Amino acid sequence: MIDRVAREKVTAAFEDFLDDKIMAFEFDERLQEIDSADQTVNEVVRAAWFHYDDCTDHKVRWSKEEWDYFQRLLLILRSDAELSPSHSRAKHWSWDHAVAWLACAAFAGTVLITGWSWQLFPLVALFGILSISIDAYRQRQVRKPTPDEIACFPFESISQIRWLLRQTPGFQKRKCRPELAGRAIRSEAAEGFNWTLSYCSWMLLSPVALLIQGFPSRVDSPMRIIKR
Repeated sequence: MIDRVAREKVTAAFEDFLDDKIMAFEFDERLQEIDSADQTVNEVVRAAWFHYDDCTDHKVRWSKEEWDYFQRLLLILRSDAELSPSHSRAKHWSWDHAVAWLACAAFAGTVLITGWSWQLFPLVALFGILSISIDAYRQRQVRKPTPDEIACFPFESISQIRWLLRQTPGFQKRKCRPELAGRAIRSEAAEGFNWTLSYCSWMLLSPVALLIQGFPSRVDSPMRIIKR
């Protein structure tokens, strides 16, 4: 289903954000107000959420790769093409899931035997290191896209992009503004503080993190364009 009104609203929000007419909070608000049965609209709004900060208001700050990626999504919105919705599928159990649950069980057993006290803090910290290591291992197992895949996504090839451009004569790709790369959402000190706070919280809540890591991982299938 193509909801042309919703597509125009999403496109207008993107154009205003790219032109610095609005900032991240208003951009987020305008996107979240759009309610549509058009799966392409929903997928683009979902994809955008990972590329701006909804905790700190800021102007657009995208790399050239991000800019070009959203230009391709805007091309799809302007056309009659659609995106196949991404969906999650369960990953098979692997040894790291077992390690996570065994560690969580060991912590629970220790608490039952010794009782809860601050003397368990070294154990919590140790399991925090284990949990972070499991996450790092899983990140390394994810297949990295090739430069050609990054340059085309969500299209399958350059020829597919050219095909849609021919079908959408009114669309004009905008060049990335070089000054965007020099923008910062937060200062380096703020980024360092947030990073430290995040990992300290992870260490303190390591038993909970290990419990969650013990469940089968879920992997999102990538959205793909559907020709119309």
